[in-house]
Amino acid sequence: MRQPLPKSISLLLKLVLVCLLGSGMVLIARASLLSTIYLPLVPLKDNTDTPTPSSTPTQTSTGTITITATATRTPTITGTLPTATQTSTPTRTATLVPGVFIIDIEYAPETNPMDEYVLIRNQTSSIIPMEGWTLRDESKNIFTFPRYSLISYAYVKIWTKAGFIDPDNVYWGRTEPVWNDFGDCAYLRDDKLTLMDSECYGSMLSSNN
Repeated sequence: MRQPLPKSISLLLKLVLVCLLGSGMVLIARASLLSTIYLPLVPLKDNTDTPTPSSTPTQTSTGTITITATATRTPTITGTLPTATQTSTPTRTATLVPGVFIIDIEYAPETNPMDEYVLIRNQTSSIIPMEGWTLRDESKNIFTFPRYSLISYAYVKIWTKAGFIDPDNVYWGRTEPVWNDFGDCAYLRDDKLTLMDSECYGSMLSSNN
């Protein structure tokens, strides 16, 4: 038979058991507290994450990218551009009207009043003998051409003053101006008195006299 433990030892064992039981209860109580505190946090995270996917389907419905219909850019417009390159300028290359014409009248020279002249051009392919031709103003001052020929497509100046004849210049031989500053007319006739051309300026009008 076992002998009973002394009272002091049995009391000591009881104290140890009580301490162990007490510490175990404390641990159980802490675990239960922790579980009650931290476990509800998990569903909160789940609840915050779940609403986001429900909003995304509505955004995808607005993705009707029909605005990018680039078919409205009508590329056929470029086809009309070549029509603007039609050059109508060759019509300006018309040949000059054949004849002898008065081109200009220098009636008011800046330096010397006697430097006035009438410019005439031969617009034919032939040499024009001008001996006997006449040039006169509205006041019937007449210049008669001496023996002179105007070559094809050339100019000649009929000066009012005196000078020496050359292929480009013929001189009237006057000591006073002929062409009025306010207006006058020049008439060119051939040796048969046929009017070849006339030119007026200023207040005068051509009367073809």
